Amino acid sequence: MKLHRILLPIALATLGILTGHAAKIGDPASALVLKEVVKGGAVDMAAGKGKQTYVVEFWATWCGPCRTSIPHLTQLQAKFKAKGVTFVGISDETAEIVKPFVDKMGAKMDYVVAVDSDRKTSDAYMRAFGQGGIPTAFVVDKEGRVAWVGHPMDGLEETLDQIVAGTYDIAATQKEFDGREAKQRQMAELNKSFVKFLELNEAGDAGAGAAGTKFIEDVGPDARILNQVAWMMLTHQSIKHRDLKFALKASEAAVAVSKGKDVAILDTYARALADNGKFPDAIEQQKKAIGLATDEKAKADLEKSLKGYEAKAAAK
Repeated sequence: MKLHRILLPIALATLGILTGHAAKIGDPASALVLKEVVKGGAVDMAAGKGKQTYVVEFWATWCGPCRTSIPHLTQLQAKFKAKGVTFVGISDETAEIVKPFVDKMGAKMDYVVAVDSDRKTSDAYMRAFGQGGIPTAFVVDKEGRVAWVGHPMDGLEETLDQIVAGTYDIAATQKEFDGREAKQRQMAELNKSFVKFLELNEAGDAGAGAAGTKFIEDVGPDARILNQVAWMMLTHQSIKHRDLKFALKASEAAVAVSKGKDVAILDTYARALADNGKFPDAIEQQKKAIGLATDEKAKADLEKSLKGYEAKAAAK
């Protein structure tokens, strides 16, 4: 069983913090070392300095989130092209893989697309800034500085609006980036701790219970993580030995932090109660979740679970 592959699915699903890097927001941007440009013209950032802003985005044809972000990047290129912004999508795959994909995308992928040269550009950006997950975009301003790093669907457009308007605060972005980096490191440590707990749990080790309790304490008042680890313990297919007491304790903590006002957390709590044989309590919490739900499809799913709990309670 590949327990080491189980990640806490918050930002950890795309977690890619690489320790030991020294690059900072505001540092000079490295030149793009490309093996081949498969769409659009050549990009010379040195020649564009003082005139052009660049968005350098790292992606891959196999990456689902990357494919999702492509139309958005195309829209942004169209919006900012006349304002001196050039988008460049870079993959470390071969041109034989990238070109057919780009051709098939057609106008949906309407910006410069290139193939990296032995990951030289990826190392100069992704590794230098401690980024391991894709898609990741870097904004290089007219001064030739890396001004922003992040997911292309989360904050890129707002950043470009500010850069074009001359109101962008690069110092504030550096402060935010440092905080994000610290959070990612914390998440990485929590993930290691969670996997260690799972390994002890699967092995039937007597120390598993204490490790699970310590993990919950280490998470602290983060309802999302508490909820997600509880749900994973209850449902993840790779977990063969389900510690139902751990799931209940984590979900109870999540409910306390969220003050019982989060639909998804209440749903998880109800599931944990039901799996622990506490059907009357499960029914009560599921009804609370249904009462808070606003999405009709979500409400239908919640009601389906409620019927299941009621049936089991009646049969008990």
